[in-house]
Amino acid sequence: MRTRGALGLEFDTYHFFARSNTAHGCVTFLNEHHKQTDDWRIVLIKSGFGGASSALMRTVMESCQSAGEKTSPEWDAPGRERICALRLPERKLLLADAEHPFAADVRLPGAREELFSLDLCRDNAQLRAKREKIHSLHCAWLESINRASRFLRAAKAMKRDIGFAAKDSTDFSKMEHFASRMAHKHLPPPNGCIGEETKRFLTSVSGHGLLLRRSAIPDLCPHIVTMEDDYGIAAPVVWGLMRAYAIGNGLDVIVCPCLLDPFGSPEHLLIPTIGLACITANKRHPIDFDHAQHVQASRFYQKEDLRSHKCRIAFCRRSMRELLAEAYASQAQAEDAKRELDVVYAQATDFACVERMGKKLIDHG
Repeated sequence: MRTRGALGLEFDTYHFFARSNTAHGCVTFLNEHHKQTDDWRIVLIKSGFGGASSALMRTVMESCQSAGEKTSPEWDAPGRERICALRLPERKLLLADAEHPFAADVRLPGAREELFSLDLCRDNAQLRAKREKIHSLHCAWLESINRASRFLRAAKAMKRDIGFAAKDSTDFSKMEHFASRMAHKHLPPPNGCIGEETKRFLTSVSGHGLLLRRSAIPDLCPHIVTMEDDYGIAAPVVWGLMRAYAIGNGLDVIVCPCLLDPFGSPEHLLIPTIGLACITANKRHPIDFDHAQHVQASRFYQKEDLRSHKCRIAFCRRSMRELLAEAYASQAQAEDAKRELDVVYAQATDFACVERMGKKLIDHG
């Protein structure tokens, strides 16, 4: 029998990204949330553009906070000021923006998921009059998002090639021993339960580069271990083993994958029950925290063997930097088009109506 661990919903008050562009296209883990909300009411908000769904969730959040209720928002990426999902644990209510291309699945309409439309809060005649402009902006937005994703996919290939070059020079048995010692040091003994895994984005691609929800880490997990890994093999393996140890010992974990491999091994691993964060850093994205324990992944690589791949690795790293720069530039173009699209929709939206709908949603849900 599957037993829930200690994480539950209490640690969701810390802000993560609800979705992001990745090497696999636009990805959201809202469907992962459904696994942990079997007895919850799940409301998928259909609002189009213009920030109406975020305004509705902000109204709901402020209303619940004023009543002393716990709220748990998650944010858009890259529009961090907008709420894309809101959990209300005391009401067992999950609100989620079902905007394309991040739409969540509807598995049991009415019984589990509800579709909540804000169409009545828009002047659709006004939007039809601007159809050509809206179509042009929408196409520009999607085209830029897809172009950014293709650059990220190419960067992933370069990262994978670095891994191939370093693989034969990697001591995997040493990684296993390190992970075993680390688990013995930090994890409590098994409690007869099986922990659960929750996936979240701690990072997101934006027009300004890679964004990190840095504040969520020390607040949620005061004990931080960072591994400096410039080859991208050691950290995912060690953190993946730590994930398995923690779940087997009955601890719930938050897995934060790399945007170049959103369905792969953990880039960052958070174990809030014991306040432990396992963080990956490298020269491209240095991450440093006060009082953090630093681990050099170089201990797992044979430096002499790596020298024979020096030119190949240097080429891949240079190519990766250039590809990521192009991805960020494309994402910036997508953000510009999306911003214009939002303005057009916002001008046709009655936000007083949105506020009324938000209050109605929780008062009569």
